[in-house]
Amino acid sequence: MPRLAATRRFVSSTGVRIYRIACDVLPGISGRVYLLLGAGPPTLVDAGSGEGPSTDQILAGLESIGGEFGEDFRPTQIERILVTHAHIDHIGGLAALVEHTGARVGVHRLDRRVVSAWDDRAVAFSACLRVFFHRAGLPSARHDELIEAFGFTPGRMRSVPVGFSLDEHEPLDGIRVIHTPGHSPGHVCFLVGDILLSGDHILARTIPQQWPETVAPCTGLTRYLDSLAKISRLEGISVCLGAHEPPVYAIRHRFSEIIAAQDRRVHRVLGLMGEAPWPATIAELTQRMYSRQRGFHELLALTDVGSRVEYLEQRGRVEIANTDELRRDEAAPVRYRPARGAEPLVGELVGQRGTTA
Repeated sequence: MPRLAATRRFVSSTGVRIYRIACDVLPGISGRVYLLLGAGPPTLVDAGSGEGPSTDQILAGLESIGGEFGEDFRPTQIERILVTHAHIDHIGGLAALVEHTGARVGVHRLDRRVVSAWDDRAVAFSACLRVFFHRAGLPSARHDELIEAFGFTPGRMRSVPVGFSLDEHEPLDGIRVIHTPGHSPGHVCFLVGDILLSGDHILARTIPQQWPETVAPCTGLTRYLDSLAKISRLEGISVCLGAHEPPVYAIRHRFSEIIAAQDRRVHRVLGLMGEAPWPATIAELTQRMYSRQRGFHELLALTDVGSRVEYLEQRGRVEIANTDELRRDEAAPVRYRPARGAEPLVGELVGQRGTTA
């Protein structure tokens, strides 16, 4: 596991004390949860994965705040847990933390059922993945392997009741909720004075995983870029605190970096499609773009490429090449090629949806 960052204190322009607590969430991946004091009742943002030492690390970090920072605070005082989005590394620890604190859980309505009915949503999501795998051209013998490797499977976490929905039209004690779909349907960021708690929407080093909307409605690259532009229009943000990786202070510069990275990936997918000796499936494009990925990371690569093919198809830049075959067999893999007669893809294609940076 990477070495965890020390607990750190931030104070917003509105006087809210925000404590960043690191925890291990997945093999080789650390996460961040945030305790908010001075914005209504003591509030925790996200809950870690609940796996390995994750929950114990969060509780130890919370226990240390009184002695280390002089706060009159105990973990049992936490009254609510706000969820940035319903992925396992953010919600897997909810059941244990709710039992420890008695806190109510708040999540956006589009992610609500993942928290309150994990097993049902896991079955439904796996069914959507199987359809995507078929259309992407992944051999059927590998479907179970990748679904198991991804881990959105029944029994992995305990569902918890959702006490209230997060709505961007209803601030919570000075905490502004901003719906930022893309990485997940119900992803939200929280603006606390001049500090943005960005979940996985904006990170210091990486860009969030993209999903095709055929796998998860209200995701997709278009929605992510629209959400990024929405955040870019906010004024006065001094620091962005993500759910992984270090704080982002030069947020306008980070917007530009993210747009450039998205642009490169879109160009790469289209370039590989044009170089292919025949119309390519998503699985074939993925193999050429991410040839060394296996298991969990292979699934992420497939959905990442799938989201970019979807983005290009929506804009008329690529087209389905085997429509006659699909008329005969609706379960056949879909093959893509650059759209005939389309204008060349220029660097501004993604950037035009980007920010004011």
